[in-house]
Amino acid sequence: MQRYCGGYFLPTKGDISVVSSAKTVYEKEPGAIEERSFRLIRDTLSCYAVDKELMDIAVRVVHAGADFALANLLEAHNNALEAARTVFPAGGEIFCDVEMLKAGVSRTECARLGLETVCFIRGEETARRAAGGGITRAMASVDAAVERGVRIFAFGNAPTALFRLLEHIEGGVPVDFVCGMPVGFVGAADSKEALAASGVPSLLLRGPRGGSSLCAACMNALLRLV
Repeated sequence: MQRYCGGYFLPTKGDISVVSSAKTVYEKEPGAIEERSFRLIRDTLSCYAVDKELMDIAVRVVHAGADFALANLLEAHNNALEAARTVFPAGGEIFCDVEMLKAGVSRTECARLGLETVCFIRGEETARRAAGGGITRAMASVDAAVERGVRIFAFGNAPTALFRLLEHIEGGVPVDFVCGMPVGFVGAADSKEALAASGVPSLLLRGPRGGSSLCAACMNALLRLV
């Protein structure tokens, strides 16, 4: 049995194994916590207008942000899932705009598919490029990735980095897949609108919301799907 409170289902003693003290009752087993969380999220999202193909991704994004509203912001464009199923198993590198995103993408799933995450934001060459060109480090790191031949990109932080990639795409640079979830009030929503219109296979969160944890959750869901 479950208790419904404030829009969420709360556990009762008969529903899960618990550790108790004089003041608290809580689940302690990691696998059980995750399994129960995903089950509750999936049950709740069954009432939302979520594309069935995006459900597994939506569950993990909602889990990462603890916010059901994120499910309605998630969008796939230009046959994104089909592209991921084709491109990811071929291996290669995944560009991450910040180290936090790189740390959040599953190394196990990447290794299974012959993929490797890369991030150039802290590199000395990135700093020199940014200073010399009067651009952000995030933009300079995208330039480095393009020169390296990276074709899979994930953005959880910097709208300027996503805009920079779109400039390269307009110039003819081949890009196979983009996960666009930069966060912020200046440029984030606009960069994702531009990504949706670019013709590149992409997954994104509409509006200013996003972040490294949500982008990592999305990428990990994709990696597991393929």
